Amino acid sequence: MPMRRAFLTLLFALWISACGVDAPQLPPLADDAVILAFGDSLTYGTGAKDGESYPQVLAAATGLTVIGKGIPGEESDAGLARLPEVLDAIQPDLVILGHGGNDLLRKRDPTKTKANLRRMVELAQARGASVVLLG
Repeated sequence: MPMRRAFLTLLFALWISACGVDAPQLPPLADDAVILAFGDSLTYGTGAKDGESYPQVLAAATGLTVIGKGIPGEESDAGLARLPEVLDAIQPDLVILGHGGNDLLRKRDPTKTKANLRRMVELAQARGASVVLLG
């Protein structure tokens, strides 16, 4: 039951992120697609039981390769610094980006956080990956 709830929460988050009027449509993923879940503690699975982080639930539900690269406590500037190496190593088809929460909690400059997130999206797209930004 907790796994189902986590999966439904992820689906809801993805659905909400796609509800904007100007939201671009993502291309369908191939059966052998690789998804990179990149972010902070939520992506890492802090507080989730073994096998119940959202990347693990998404992999089990879709049968796709989902690689979780979350670091608890990471702020967007550190995420931006490590993202190029991760993108080059994994070469994902889709990046699910969940960053910025720690910046908000630590009252970092929102303009800088926004710029970091924008740059992360640009880096992923420049390497051919589609991006879903979690809010």
